[in-house]
Order: sequence, then structure tokens, then C-alpha cells
Amino acid sequence: MNQQADCYNILQVHHDAEKDVIDAAYRCLSKMYHPDLNRAPAAAERMKEINLAYQTIGNEASRKAYHADWMRANAWKTLSERETVGWRAAENKESFNAYTLLDAFFLETLNEKWREAYDRLMLADRENVSFQDFLEWKQAVHAVYRLGNYHITYFRKYDECRYGGRVYPKIYHFIVRVTELQQVTGQIVESSSHKYVAWEQGVLKVCLGNRDLRPATEKFVRLARMIPKTDVDEALVKAVSKIDIGTGVLTRSGWLEEADKEFQRSRRYGNPFCFGIFGFAPRLTADGTLQEEETLEKNIAYISEFLSENIRKTDVLGRCSDLALALLFTETKARDGKRALEKLADLLRKDSYVKSRFPCQISAAVKKPAGDGVEDALNQLLQKIGVT
Repeated sequence: MNQQADCYNILQVHHDAEKDVIDAAYRCLSKMYHPDLNRAPAAAERMKEINLAYQTIGNEASRKAYHADWMRANAWKTLSERETVGWRAAENKESFNAYTLLDAFFLETLNEKWREAYDRLMLADRENVSFQDFLEWKQAVHAVYRLGNYHITYFRKYDECRYGGRVYPKIYHFIVRVTELQQVTGQIVESSSHKYVAWEQGVLKVCLGNRDLRPATEKFVRLARMIPKTDVDEALVKAVSKIDIGTGVLTRSGWLEEADKEFQRSRRYGNPFCFGIFGFAPRLTADGTLQEEETLEKNIAYISEFLSENIRKTDVLGRCSDLALALLFTETKARDGKRALEKLADLLRKDSYVKSRFPCQISAAVKKPAGDGVEDALNQLLQKIGVT
């Protein structure tokens, strides 16, 4: 295989991934790109890459030799090369140590070392959440999502910051992008979340951000029950996979499916079509409190409900990332969609709940997809407003 090729990147798995994760990623990608299932011209070439990568790292002996070469060429990048992806080299050594701690936490999660991961949590989290609750939550999530890869980007530092009802001398803010196998649908999905590392009693600790894991555990247990046992379940699983459980609106894949139908209809019949996105950049509250992950989810759920009540019945709302919502305007020209989007954004900015409970910068942008299709247009909009 070409020595320049990155087999881990091709299969979308972490370089320390266990073999069952690599096997699962290969099966999933095969379903997406096998020429018998995907007639796109580029699918056959993509499948060749996938097969070669799997032959290299799917076999223990060949992976050992490849991994040694890969580490010599890439290991330093996993810790030091951050200028091009958001790492601020001017930050002090403590910021870098916070990054390496969070990286270790995710690596332990990847390899199911739950006790080691739990021990890295801050004291306040361990007082609120027992190891047994943490274990049950992780196992419930693991039954639905298998972590394949992750990428950590440093964002900023907060001094004397309130988090979870306590004030910490320093808190480091990171954005983590993960690639996972969703076992309910058999798809590989990407998402991002905000994670924090705090100085606590002279040491760095990971902030969990949840005081009660039981609701989340129960949610994933219910999802795990939906994993298809027979072909009869396929229709149900397909329907469930289109709904974002946290907000009740469409998932990214569900929204893209609806948007692509409208895009194809527009190309065929010439009817107007555009879509827009709302991006949310959380800020510190008035008392200097940093919003926790659980609180952010509640706020996005509130905004999803708010928008659903203020859009036309023919428009389609979906969640396109952790902190962004996409809105499909049917039978609408781009200039009219832009006016509607700005009006909705203005309503959000004036809403009393958003101003008091979800202090954030609200960005909005609209686009009419061109020949590249809806997903490329969506990614361009997300990049334009700086949302991952």
C-alpha cells in the first residue's frame, strides 16, 4: 500500500483503536461504498482504498509493522502540531498539560478503561456521580455508539471561573470532534462537543458536566433496545435515526435527506429553494458561570422548540451540529429566506429565556445550493459562521 496513505484516517478510527472497532468501521464503510450498493463513480475507488487500509491494519501482524512506521511519522502531531487546527502555541505549559489530560481521558474511553477515566474526573463530579453510575452510563452509551476516533482542539482559558456551583482558578475550554459507529443505524457519524479541564486543589481534572447521569443512561438503554435483531426492525430503526432525541427535530442525516429531496425537485422543476443555519456560541453568564454540557443541551432543546413554533409548517428544522440548527425553506427564494432567517434570529436575541438562561452569540446565514449538493453547501455555511 502507498506509504503516504493513512490507514487509520481512511477507516476513520483512532490509531489506538481496538480490532473490533476497526472491524466495525470496515463493515460500515463497506455498506456505504461497495459498488453493488453505491453506483457513484468514485465509490469503487473509495472501496479499493478501504480494502487496502483494512488489509493493512485489520491484520495484527501487518498492523504492527505499519503502526511502527505510522508512529514515527505522526506521533508528534498528536501532541504538538496544533497551529493549523486551533492550538495556540503562545499559551503556557499548563494549557498543553490540560490538553494531554483530556486526550488521556478520551483514549481510556476509547479502550473502555472506565475506572481510569473516572479517576480523572474532578472531585465535585465524583461526589455527585458514583463510579457505578458512571460505569452504567458509559456502558449504555457504548451499546449504541462505538467511539472510532476523536480530535481535540484547544479553544481558550478562563480565570476565576464558576463551574458547577464552585469557583476554579483556571478552566481550559476544548472542542472535541468524535467519529462514532451508531449501532442502531450502522452508520458512521461525526459530532462535536465542548469539554473542560479545571485546576482543582493543585491538579488538573476533567469536568464531566453532569450531576445526574440516570436520565441519560435510561435514554441510551432505550436506544440500545432498538438495535435491530431482525430485518423486520429496519423500517423502525430508519425512522428513529432521523429524530434527534435531545431536541425532537430531525437529525443531521434526516434533515439532509429532506433537503436533498427538495434540491432535486428544484433542479427538475425550477422551483425556488434555499436553506439557512443558526449557530450558537455560548458565553459566560452574568455571574461568570460557565455553562455545563447538560445545560447547553437544554438550551438547544428550548431554541429548537421556539423555532418550531415560529416557522411555517412547510419549513423543515434539523440539528446539523451540537450548536447549530438548519432550516429548510421550501418554495422560497434566497433573498426571502434571508429575511425570514434574520427575523427569526432577531426574535431569538430578544427572547427573555435566551437572554437570561442562554447568553450566546447568535449567527445566521442562508444559502442556495449549487451543483455540489446540499451537504457541501451546509458544510460551507457552518465553516462560514465558525461552527463545528
